[in-house]
Amino acid sequence: MYGIYVNSTGCIPYADAIAQGYKTIETRSRDMLGRLVGERVAIIKTRRSKSPSIVGYATITGKFFCPVDKFDSYRNMTLIPTGSKYDCHGKGKWMYTMSEATSCTPYALPKNKVINHGRSYCEY
Repeated sequence: MYGIYVNSTGCIPYADAIAQGYKTIETRSRDMLGRLVGERVAIIKTRRSKSPSIVGYATITGKFFCPVDKFDSYRNMTLIPTGSKYDCHGKGKWMYTMSEATSCTPYALPKNKVINHGRSYCEY
């Protein structure tokens, strides 16, 4: 099973928002999740000084590059506030459409079975 790491800041619980179906687009500054298009993945909530936990599942249904001048038209699907550290900078961001989201009772990512593929996703 694949899982994507989603940082949850104090003000916006991005991972929970994906798992509950409110955040339908996940973004990255590089094409880090492209090989997972078509896969059902675990949504792994990460927070500073906390162990990663699985909060739900979703299917990554597509990807596209969004130029910086078009980002505002997707802002309501990304839930990224203007000026946030996750806001669109430079030339643009990669966007991954998420569907069939389901939340679950959070549980710890099994540490001893994780194979990390960088900081964006893992297998377990």
